Amino acid sequence: MTSLPITSPGSWVFSGDVPAVFVDHARHSVPLYDAGHDLVCDLSTCFLGGDQPRVGYELGSATGQLLRRLAGHGPANAATHWIGVDREAAMVEAAREHCAGLGNVEVVAGDLTEIAFQPCDFVVAYLTMHFLPPGQRRQVLRRICQALRPGGAFFMFDKVLAPGAQLEDLITTLHYRFKRNAGLSPEEILDKKESLLGVLRPVSTDDNLTVFEEAGFTSYGTILKYLAFEGFIAIK
Repeated sequence: MTSLPITSPGSWVFSGDVPAVFVDHARHSVPLYDAGHDLVCDLSTCFLGGDQPRVGYELGSATGQLLRRLAGHGPANAATHWIGVDREAAMVEAAREHCAGLGNVEVVAGDLTEIAFQPCDFVVAYLTMHFLPPGQRRQVLRRICQALRPGGAFFMFDKVLAPGAQLEDLITTLHYRFKRNAGLSPEEILDKKESLLGVLRPVSTDDNLTVFEEAGFTSYGTILKYLAFEGFIAIK
């Protein structure tokens, strides 16, 4: 496994050389990384299809691994126009290269807090929203809900905080063991934690559910969870 270029506390970025090693690192760091991709692809088929042209988004599309899978996951997905959004130029370039040849995929450079969403049917944010400050997260979720057509859905996979210090400490310990067993060294684990200080901004499950309600979603809940990582579905 190739290590990420980490230098100092609060220094985490997705630019530079990160795209070349991003997927491999994520698989060694995030439980259920690929299983979550499987789930969201199957989930997407429940909200696409019919005679009306469909639009789907992946917010924070990184190197385009999930975007490419979504775009080809069955006839309804292949007939949907997929828009991948990322603010890092290196990620946009990597995603465009990975999705080359797919006529139903568009990858754009943009900031989630500023882009204008088209009317859409399915939106995915996979390990993306927890990098936004809570206030911006509320605004983005409100705009996503407004852009979704009635019956459309938003899937979010994020790191979350446990309800209480003791449980948070236990889950963190188990997560570090997961990383160590996956091949990361103690130094790499600590360096990554320090690099994310002030950059990663997770909130609790209850806080996420409250924001979904405030944004205008009518039905929402957890459909995937392992340690500190949780997948939510919110339906308009």
